[in-house]
Amino acid sequence: MFDPQGPIIGIDPGVSRCGYGVVTRLSGGRFAAVAYGVITTSPSDPMPERLLSIAKELDALVSEYKPSGMAVERVLFSNNARTAMSVGQANGLALVAAARHCVPVVEYSPNEVKLAVCGDGSADKAAVQTMVTRLLGLGEIPRPPDAADALALALTHGWSGRIREQTGESTGSPSSLEKAVQRALERDSGRTNGKGSVVA
Repeated sequence: MFDPQGPIIGIDPGVSRCGYGVVTRLSGGRFAAVAYGVITTSPSDPMPERLLSIAKELDALVSEYKPSGMAVERVLFSNNARTAMSVGQANGLALVAAARHCVPVVEYSPNEVKLAVCGDGSADKAAVQTMVTRLLGLGEIPRPPDAADALALALTHGWSGRIREQTGESTGSPSSLEKAVQRALERDSGRTNGKGSVVA
């Protein structure tokens, strides 16, 4: 059975590179990175084998971390049909992995993630990666970028209204996101002595 206050896993879907990021809740509405990375497959392998490999890896991740929720990037229209199809295939595998383990899953658009993490829906990838690093107190920007994007998805889910309702956080008080951003900026400017967390 999954703990409703357990870790949150974010998935940045893709067939060549499928990013994942796992965060856990700390006191005061803060989060720490538990693990992050990418699942990779070779373009030279047959597509069925590549999809099977991703499916197995996603299943293993959910089994290992037993997340309370999964955040997946929503598939949006793309000018590149081949890229859209690839992302859609990996997105579907993530949804299946969540359903197989009875893990609630929510899809977020890139703009929703940018708004949650940076406060700006038009922020670029570099800004998102920088804020993820600050908010999680990491020593360096998570690499490759797919891993940073997955962590951003997990953070977005952690700060969503769904989680706020579950934890009883007052909607009239500053949000966990606002407080976390402020702490990260203070830490970055040297006014506080916050320490980062170690990732697997």
